[in-house]
Amino acid sequence: MTLIRKHLLGLLFVAASCPATSYALSCKLDPSKASTLKEALGTALAVPADAPDGTIIWESSPHSVPVICADDYETGVKEDIYFYVNPAKANIGKGIRVGIRYGSQTITQTSGAITTGYNSLHGCNWANCAGWDKARFTLTFTVFIEKYGATPTNGQASTLSEYRLFQLDGKGGLNPRPDSNLNYVVTGMNNIRFVPCSPELTILPSVISFRRALVSSAQVGQVASSASFSLDLVRSCDTPYTVDARFTPVAGSASVIDKLLVPGNNSSVGIALTQQDSNQPVPFDTWFKLADLTVPGLIRNEFRADLIWRSSPIPGTFEAMALVDLYYK
Repeated sequence: MTLIRKHLLGLLFVAASCPATSYALSCKLDPSKASTLKEALGTALAVPADAPDGTIIWESSPHSVPVICADDYETGVKEDIYFYVNPAKANIGKGIRVGIRYGSQTITQTSGAITTGYNSLHGCNWANCAGWDKARFTLTFTVFIEKYGATPTNGQASTLSEYRLFQLDGKGGLNPRPDSNLNYVVTGMNNIRFVPCSPELTILPSVISFRRALVSSAQVGQVASSASFSLDLVRSCDTPYTVDARFTPVAGSASVIDKLLVPGNNSSVGIALTQQDSNQPVPFDTWFKLADLTVPGLIRNEFRADLIWRSSPIPGTFEAMALVDLYYK
């Protein structure tokens, strides 16, 4: 018994004298301490197989996520904090790629670590940093899915219902303690499918000119002038899918104020859009159903643009530009 005890003490002594070779951080949402941030695609997505690589299939709204990281092993060592991309090393599927827009970076690699620019001693006053557990910062990023690579023959882009895009962790690798670190998860990847062709969009006219509005008869909230335009979709295949659209202002030329597109050089007016067939208003910066495509050929979608007085008139010309985005489901 004495011999065994001596060997055991010796082993414990050797283990205790070995230097630490790795570190781990605990990074969670602040203040909830949640370790998972999930985001759903929200709808089935149809991707044209003939779209070029890099075509954006889906993009999240910008996230500004408050994070708190702790030196949970109390090493006192300063560790950089990283995005560990695809920590489960999952096979996402074919024909698609998930990316992160972070600051000036676009991160599209399928695995590996990318620094966030923060570290485990962020916010420490250097007086008592050992075991620092209040490294607080806000992580601002956007997630996107793009078409990339050969498309699958069966049209199914992914079989994953959930995909762990990244885990926040330190330079020593993934923390072995369960539920210790923030993971961003995209759900609904298995709802992405490829369809044979995409529609060609034409805007007629591409420049809308309002007739002259009389300053003398201006009343706030009243329509000063109206004009019509159409979004024409033409395609050659007969695979059925739905097209959604979104109007967004071009930065510098206009902004959305009280649901109106307001020109940057004349804030006394704003533009409202209406779908002609349903007489429904079309919100800016919001997806709406444009058309159901069931047969080849032309589908015309008519709109009306109303120029509305917002305040006392500012005489002169104005200019406002908007982009039209489409996605298919």
